[in-house]
Amino acid sequence: MEDKKTFLKLMADKLNEWDVQIEELRKKGNDTAAVMNEDLGKLVEDLKVKKKEAELKLKELKSAGGEGLDELKKGADIAIKELSSSIEKALDKFKKKQ
Repeated sequence: MEDKKTFLKLMADKLNEWDVQIEELRKKGNDTAAVMNEDLGKLVEDLKVKKKEAELKLKELKSAGGEGLDELKKGADIAIKELSSSIEKALDKFKKKQ
């Protein structure tokens, strides 16, 4: 079970890290021109949706027993990777527009 605990801790830490990054993007969006702000606002909302999906996967994983655990871990891992990739793309896009 230590493997599950370690994985859950890693995922929870990542979700917290992304909360900070999403909030940072939101704040930067408030400081940009109206057109850029609209684009960034949509990116932030998309990131929030992906983060919620990752949180749901993590919640499912927490309550899962031995059966299906590997499948849930795969699903959570995919959701986390998608969120991470989306955050990186959003940060890159924002940096290019500055």
